[in-house]
Amino acid sequence: MPDFDELFRLYSPHMEDFWSRRASAPKYQQTIHVFGQPVVFDSNHKSVLEAASLAEAMYSTAGKLNLPAWHVHLTVHGPAPGHPPPPERLVDLLQYAGTDEWVWIGLADWGNCWVDMRRAEAYAVLAHTLAEQPAQVCQLLLNTILNNLISRHGHSMLHASALLHDGRLLLLQAPHGAGKTTTASRLILNGYRLVSDSQVYICERDGDLWLGGFPVGRLRLRADVLPLFPLLAAEAEPEPVRDETKYRVGLERLRPGLSHPDMIQVRRVEYCLLERWDRSASTVEPLTEGELWPAIMVNSLHYDTPALWRENLGRIGLLLQRANLHRLRIGSSEAGIVEAVDGLWTR
Repeated sequence: MPDFDELFRLYSPHMEDFWSRRASAPKYQQTIHVFGQPVVFDSNHKSVLEAASLAEAMYSTAGKLNLPAWHVHLTVHGPAPGHPPPPERLVDLLQYAGTDEWVWIGLADWGNCWVDMRRAEAYAVLAHTLAEQPAQVCQLLLNTILNNLISRHGHSMLHASALLHDGRLLLLQAPHGAGKTTTASRLILNGYRLVSDSQVYICERDGDLWLGGFPVGRLRLRADVLPLFPLLAAEAEPEPVRDETKYRVGLERLRPGLSHPDMIQVRRVEYCLLERWDRSASTVEPLTEGELWPAIMVNSLHYDTPALWRENLGRIGLLLQRANLHRLRIGSSEAGIVEAVDGLWTR
């Protein structure tokens, strides 16, 4: 009987790599931490792993947790002769689908990805031309994968701005276009530190409630808002998002100390539901939890199974137990907005 292992060793280099298994075998690996959770990336293409480092920098930092790692496999196919680079607005071509514990992300002619939510494992096949653009891979793919896994495994998400003032936590929530980012920008330029202007995540660890942000230290402003903030506009870079282009500002590059990079233990929070009105002055009024919940439900994302809905909403409920709730009506005066928010700390 021949030695089959020896036969395979001798002849496998000469066999046709029909499924590209040898070409696709991962040769490079990198581990990052997202809110302390280890995430292992591997790939057959070294430069695409730069996207993992870019993604890690977008989440609040925390102590490294001793937990089973999540896994993201990035297989790069090609290069294929004549295959074009991805368009600048590839974001407009993305498709999503989900069933049971699976999520699919389609990147048109430049890739596909399947995410096993329960096992916390993702498999992506990317065109070589996309893999050579790690910033696009991070923005269009990795952030989606990680945000889904975070929501599936122990974190609740709110669409809200989070800021710190003398160590005290402020949350601003508002419908799209109601002035949340504009208000956050005014506060940042008046002594507040930004945790996140887009999404905050809440988790429980050792009996304590913690809050982290995504993306940390960055503002994304609409084009019509930029003229209000010349200092921010000078550092703004265009970033294609769904149906529009926003302008990204990295606060630490603008001025050190404008952002807070670490997760925060939640002891007390001033939670404001924003509304616009056509007056100069801004006002603060009491808000009931019953009035706030509808805004939370329509303005936040939760993983859509009954058990996980209950988990997600339960953690948000714990946050509200630590919150003073306010209705913040924002007027046109910048000084008035800052004065109204500053007044929360004396109530």
